[in-house]
Amino acid sequence: MLANSEKQLRWSGFFSEEHHIVARLHQDHPKYPAHDHEFVEVMFVVSGSCLHETALGRAWIYPGSVFLFRPGAWHAFLETRDLVIYNCCFDSLILGRELGWMIGDPQLGRLLWGIPLSPDQHGLVSLTLPDTVVESCVCLLKELWDLTLDSRSFPRMQALGRLMMLLEILASHLPPQSPSKGGQGNPSVSSVLKLIDAHPESQWTLEGLAAHAHMAPNYLVRLFTKMVGLSPMSYLRRRRLELATRLLIHSDLLVGEVGNSVGWPDANYFTRRFRAEFGVTPTGYRERHRKGKASEAVGRKGVRIPRRD
Repeated sequence: MLANSEKQLRWSGFFSEEHHIVARLHQDHPKYPAHDHEFVEVMFVVSGSCLHETALGRAWIYPGSVFLFRPGAWHAFLETRDLVIYNCCFDSLILGRELGWMIGDPQLGRLLWGIPLSPDQHGLVSLTLPDTVVESCVCLLKELWDLTLDSRSFPRMQALGRLMMLLEILASHLPPQSPSKGGQGNPSVSSVLKLIDAHPESQWTLEGLAAHAHMAPNYLVRLFTKMVGLSPMSYLRRRRLELATRLLIHSDLLVGEVGNSVGWPDANYFTRRFRAEFGVTPTGYRERHRKGKASEAVGRKGVRIPRRD
């Protein structure tokens, strides 16, 4: 989670505002401090190696290593050796819109929600792909990069199609799921998840969400937790905190106004929830990350991103 992040990377700091899905090649990637993102990032190691740190610990990663980070999941490049990576990044709003249907797919739902939202995964998925599969992914990533080189236009559907193909490849290489945790998606649960994603600031109750899904509250909790990895109210809390971190960094709203904007009108309660999750008050979080913004441009200059011919 964000508690160990030194900075949060903004979409506008790296990509065009018109683009909502991008791919980039980073050659000779340098060391880079702990950071999280306001967007979803999928990282593919193409060559070289790196001592990589996440909330799951430190480990050397090599070609074929792939990580998916939901907003708020942090990582750091501690030591790199001729590291070449591809990043595929997309706006988190796409999760609740164009990709919302994926929650109902057993494998895609696990990739984007079930695994990363499990308490012991801290918002990330890690897997290793065979060489031939990496080659297929790189072909899609190159095509996706080509689609976004022209800043004057953005072929959204073409980019979305390639993103879905990439995600399908990753989902097909997830470790097998225990039969006791399996199960098909439920349209009613999917509708509840989309509702929370679209309006996390609304005053939802478990009973209200269950009524929307036309099922008993306890039954909704069981199905939702099985599909998403968190209970409905825990997922609501996470979405509110994701939104709060963005507002604290990128707006001048007072802390109480931020809390009210995400659905917690009681400023003291908002502060308690925030501190419990991140180990720091909202004010402390804002100060720490805004200090990091000053060095963000310098960090970007250290990453060479060549244009393709």
